Amino acid sequence: MAAKGILIGLGNPIMSDDGVGLVVCRRVHERVANCDLDLACGAGLHVMDSILGYRRAVIIDSMITGRFPVGSVVRVDPGSGLETRRAGHSHGLGFFEAIDIARGCDAPLPEEILVYGIEVEDPFAIGENMSESIMGKIDEIVDFIVSDLKGREG
Repeated sequence: MAAKGILIGLGNPIMSDDGVGLVVCRRVHERVANCDLDLACGAGLHVMDSILGYRRAVIIDSMITGRFPVGSVVRVDPGSGLETRRAGHSHGLGFFEAIDIARGCDAPLPEEILVYGIEVEDPFAIGENMSESIMGKIDEIVDFIVSDLKGREG
């Protein structure tokens, strides 16, 4: 039997700010009870397959929209015009497209799917270190997501 929820952190740990989803997800997992953890570089069908059978799925990824200050956390909904790095994947099937396909096939999707996008400075630079502007916001980002998740449990 699957845990009631799954946290999925998306990112590439050697692509600077793109790794923020992985770091934040690990830290959120330490503070949120009764959920599994999945850290991935992929998108689309991989993520969709990972969430099947759970009651709640939480996906955390980087995004670069230019609409928000670096370090901002935004809940991303399908059709909102906001895309995270992998939810709006430029090669292959994006996450929201995969969810639509799963719904059409009556797959056992979670009742609740939450996607948090973190506005980053530079997700394309090669390097294991995130920018100082993101590193300085990690605690604030984690606190926001944990608070939002706990507020939804009430």
